[in-house]
Amino acid sequence: MTLNQRWSVARLDRRAVPRVEYRRTAPALLELEGYRCAVRDLGCGGLRVEPAPAGRVWEGNQQVGGTLQLRTGERFTIAARIGRVDRAGLALFPDGNDWPTAAAIEIERTTLLQRHRERRAAPRLPIPTPSAGPLGPGTSLRDVSATGLRYTLKPTESAPATGSRIEGALRVDADTTIEVRGQVVRHNGREIAVAFDPPGLDPELLSLLRQRFFPEAGPGATTP
Repeated sequence: MTLNQRWSVARLDRRAVPRVEYRRTAPALLELEGYRCAVRDLGCGGLRVEPAPAGRVWEGNQQVGGTLQLRTGERFTIAARIGRVDRAGLALFPDGNDWPTAAAIEIERTTLLQRHRERRAAPRLPIPTPSAGPLGPGTSLRDVSATGLRYTLKPTESAPATGSRIEGALRVDADTTIEVRGQVVRHNGREIAVAFDPPGLDPELLSLLRQRFFPEAGPGATTP
């Protein structure tokens, strides 16, 4: 079977079989030939890496191997061939038996869908900028929930890469900071969205934020 024929089969597999799509969420991590790269799409018939790891030249039909770390925590050794190289990245298809099982891919897909639903259902608490001016030395928050937050980069700050780990303290005001540990899930201009590591933001801190910035809403009210 030629490369083009095999890649055509892989493309058909991706359409016919449910696959994992890492949209608006941190991607899976693939350590490919010693390079760390982000997996944007995963199925039994292949996966996509975007962008292609810099530092070497990648060629079609090249044999590659690596370790795939799924969001569920499972790790798989993979053996693949490069089916396509373009500006977006690399498309890989399996080359042997070293590949995540259909069951593992389905569990990953179901887990991501569940997390998407949980994030959508979580109440958002917008944090207004104080009328006195900027938030000082800290980073300006836009909103926060039990599962994540959005903040605006300062003019001198560089945007972290989507899918990267982020840890540190974001300052709400002179008296309050939020310890952040999670992953960058998307950019929207100068706004950065972060998904917290489990178990998420402490309910007491979320309640404190609500009382401080929206005291008229009451402790049990839902912030619009």
